[in-house]
Amino acid sequence: MIIFRLLVFFIFIFFIVGCNKAEKHYLPPKIQENLHSILVLPFQICSENENNIFFCPVKNIFTGKIEPYATKEMDKLLRKKLEKFSSYYHFVFLSQSEFEKLMAEIMKKDSNPKEIIKNFCQKTNTQALLYGRIYRFKQREGSSFAIKEPASVAFVLVLYDGASAQILWTGYFDETQKPLSENILNLRIYKKLKWLTAEELAENGLDFVLKTFPLK
Repeated sequence: MIIFRLLVFFIFIFFIVGCNKAEKHYLPPKIQENLHSILVLPFQICSENENNIFFCPVKNIFTGKIEPYATKEMDKLLRKKLEKFSSYYHFVFLSQSEFEKLMAEIMKKDSNPKEIIKNFCQKTNTQALLYGRIYRFKQREGSSFAIKEPASVAFVLVLYDGASAQILWTGYFDETQKPLSENILNLRIYKKLKWLTAEELAENGLDFVLKTFPLK
């Protein structure tokens, strides 16, 4: 009887994971014709004092602890995950120093948020800009099977049109890992029956969010 219940449980799990296929999203035809290259900015940390040059339409995400290495880790993970879209777009990645230098140059001429986005694309010969903001990146306290505090990660990705600075797509992830006994459906995000590190949760979050990244 116990073996049978375990078998049913694992069949249920595989069914949940297998059915987790997001519908593909496509850009409008006029945008598709002109969009070949996307500028990818380094992740920025959300702070109460930021000037919000890059408008983010996602609200009600609580900020929390952000590990010192979070931006570098998220930049590395995003670069890796965008490889699967290389047949659709050419990605131009800016380092933090390159971003700061270009931002300072642009800000000398224009401080209007939309014009800043347009200028970023003009100066890098790209047609869209992908911006990421980190709200939380808290490492778990404990091991894979016994923890004091679970990992917690929250971030937003926004794709702007380089010609109009209008938002083409937004994706967000906001998750503090919970025991599977509380929500078995979260296995589609966690992917494993264990307590994840912040890096693992962030990587799974990017997979989850980029399922709706617009194609052409």
